[in-house]
Amino acid sequence: MSAAPADRPGRQGHRVHSDGHHHHLDGDPAVIPARRRAFVFDMDGVMYRGSELIAGAAEAVAAVRALGLPLYFVTNNSRETPVQLAAKLQGLGVDGGPEDVVSAVVATVEYLRQLDPAPASVLVLGGRGLADQIEAAGFRLASFEDDAPVAAVAAGCDFGLTYARLARATRALVVDRAAFIAVNTDPLLPTAGGPAPGAGAIVGALTAAAGVRPTVVGKPSAHLFTVVAQRSGVAADELVVIGDLLDADVAGANDLGATSVLVLTGATTRAEAEAARGRQRPDLTIDNLFQLPFDRLLAR
Repeated sequence: MSAAPADRPGRQGHRVHSDGHHHHLDGDPAVIPARRRAFVFDMDGVMYRGSELIAGAAEAVAAVRALGLPLYFVTNNSRETPVQLAAKLQGLGVDGGPEDVVSAVVATVEYLRQLDPAPASVLVLGGRGLADQIEAAGFRLASFEDDAPVAAVAAGCDFGLTYARLARATRALVVDRAAFIAVNTDPLLPTAGGPAPGAGAIVGALTAAAGVRPTVVGKPSAHLFTVVAQRSGVAADELVVIGDLLDADVAGANDLGATSVLVLTGATTRAEAEAARGRQRPDLTIDNLFQLPFDRLLAR
């Protein structure tokens, strides 16, 4: 399953101008694409680890840019906005703007837009970034300070979680029969001090209390990857999803019929990759992004 080591990707420069926009410079593509595919890079464990750029990340992104192919960054992060995530990428030297970031927050907003009728109010059990993005999309945020009817509950990772907030969301699901949307179901959140409860722990508490299962929009759900396919203008099976997690990135890609590429710079070991079966078995396993086999991925 491992790809043979390949030459380093094509070269490309990157410049951020004083107007705040990122601009691409002409580069030398490593291959001439025989098919138009969109490349989807996970962020944590693929582009960076904490505040450290992972070797090969900037070069792989530059190679895709030089080939003129669509490229997106995906993450289950519900605490930061696309602008904040793009700023982190650019600060590390990776060519990416907010329009290139499809986070679980973006997928949540897109899912809310598809609901018919549109929810009159949304109770957000999550961070400020999630609430701000939902409000900016035109939805009214429900208050935790009253018992006014709620049309939808969006649950993510809530660092300010209290029993009162959990109870308000439970009543909305049970009494108001609000739509239940989970930004993601990641059980753990990596932090500098060690693992902490993730969005999945909060979603699990609501599910147990209300007896209602949510619609999950983050990885490995098809919702997030479908947003990427729609924005890129390619069919879902023409996506190349590059991630470090078998249960989120690889499984999500395989469920859609996309090409799944596992890179061993994050949370998964080679032994785990080789033992993976079914929907969690990657199409390709590479040690780092320098080994992305563009010639193979872009051949007919």
